[in-house]
Parts: sequence; structure tokens; C-alpha cells
Amino acid sequence: MKHDNKQSSWLKLQKLHVYYQSSGFYDLVGANLRKVLLTLALLVAVFLLVRPYVQIYQDELLILIQEKLSPVRVFSLFFVSESILGLIPPDLFMLWAKARFPETPYLMVGVLAGLSYLGGIVAYGMGRGIEHAPKIHATLSDRHAGHVQFIRKWGGVFILTAALLPIPYAIASTVAGLVKFPFKTYLLFGLARFLRFYIYAAAIFSWSKWL
Repeated sequence: MKHDNKQSSWLKLQKLHVYYQSSGFYDLVGANLRKVLLTLALLVAVFLLVRPYVQIYQDELLILIQEKLSPVRVFSLFFVSESILGLIPPDLFMLWAKARFPETPYLMVGVLAGLSYLGGIVAYGMGRGIEHAPKIHATLSDRHAGHVQFIRKWGGVFILTAALLPIPYAIASTVAGLVKFPFKTYLLFGLARFLRFYIYAAAIFSWSKWL
């Protein structure tokens, strides 16, 4: 009986593998993984380029980070970004958290991840609310037809992918609301957002330490 169950589970996994392969899911993941590597490489390159100027203007930068870029303003900007379009890369905010709170950077990364998660919920709610505005609903559905197609094909797996990879999470969340994706399932897969932030932060912080 156990052998039959294992065989059945293996057959299901094989079918899923064939489906994801034929539907283009692996291509999407591969393309976004390349974006991750490119983004990290660009951050390293920018860091190397600006490091001499950072050393020259270190005092001025510290004043900017500690006084003018207050946590309330930065967190508010980040929350708005993660709720609407997600156009500002979270990695920049992680670097700010490292510079502003050098003793507890990972705690601040957790705050950023929480704000991103909440921003996604707001975006989901906006997507659900848009159904009462048919013209806007139709416009957004057409504009993000690719995302609509992805979530209809792959469901929660696409939410998980958007939470982990550089697919705009706010847009994916809005689309999830547009197609009335189950909210509880959305919340569950969206928790991967925390994992994404800590993995990226660990990479960025360790690289900046050795450069």
C-alpha cells in the first residue's frame, strides 16, 4: 500500500513537471533568476564605483541617512511602493536599513518584509475593489494579461514565484485580486516574501562587507 502511494505521488510529480515545462513556468523562473543575478551584480558594480566617493563624503552621507532620511519617511515610501507598483527595488531599502541601523539590520529587514507583505494585501484588496469599476477592471486586465494568464495557469505557485523572484509583487497581488484568487491561499503563499527579503539581505550584506 505504501509502495502504491509513493508511486502515485511520483507520477503526480512527473505530471506536474511536464505541465510546468510545457506551460513555460520553468522559462519564467529561469528568466527571473537571471534577473536576480544581474541585479546583485549591478549592486556590486555600483558599490565599487561609488565607494571612493562614499569615503570622501562619509560625514555628509551619514547626516543624510540619519537625519534627513528618517525611518518614518523611508518606511512610508516603501509601503506605498509595495502597495501600488513596486517600482522601487527593495534592495535599496535593505542597504539603507544596513546603514541606518548597523546594529540590527536584519530586524529592519524583517520590518521591510512585513511592510511588503502588508502592501501586497493592500494591492490584493485594490484588485478586488476594481471589479466595481468595469472600465478600470478591463483596462488593468488587458495591461497585465500576461500575469492574469500566469495566475490562471499556475495559481498559488505563481504567487510563490512572485514573492520570491523579481516579478513585481504589488502587480501580482493586484492581479490575484482581479481574478478573485482565494485570499487565504494568497496569504499563505505570500509569506514567502519574508524568505525572499532575508535571502537577498544576507547576500547583499555579506558582499558589501567583503568589498
